[in-house]
Amino acid sequence: MAAEKKYHVGKRMIIFRNIFYVAATLVLITFYFIYDFVFADRITWLKGTPLQAIFLFLEIVILYLAKKYVDRVIEQTEYKLTSSALEVKMGTNHMTYRYRDFTRAYYGTVDFTGACPVTYEVAGKTYRPSQYLDNVWEMHQELLKKIRPYAEIEEGLESKISAFVR
Repeated sequence: MAAEKKYHVGKRMIIFRNIFYVAATLVLITFYFIYDFVFADRITWLKGTPLQAIFLFLEIVILYLAKKYVDRVIEQTEYKLTSSALEVKMGTNHMTYRYRDFTRAYYGTVDFTGACPVTYEVAGKTYRPSQYLDNVWEMHQELLKKIRPYAEIEEGLESKISAFVR
């Protein structure tokens, strides 16, 4: 039996988390100034340090929760290519996509969330694996090898994927 290959969420998710940190900070700073401008004359005891402390506390809580969430996603997400199926573990959800159920593989539409838009049709449904996997292109390359006997593979897809494999 061939060795199972495992793929995990990694660097791309960390980058996404860091972008969220910056965006959340900018939103909170904006709300701080809006709140300060609107209520400065009405609630004078909240002006200055108390209001800054409240918003600093909110910032810390939001960043802590974002880090905790991303760390959990990284820890609990695993894609495994076995001899007969692609097994996906995302938290408590476990899905098994048998290679013989794949009917088509094609290069989908590139969008904001799709760094690697390779899309599959599996048992009549469209499926796109997580874009946040380390070595996502390598995973697609290996998956195409496994589904080749069963699925129609778009012309040129393999060469597009191999161009991105390290």
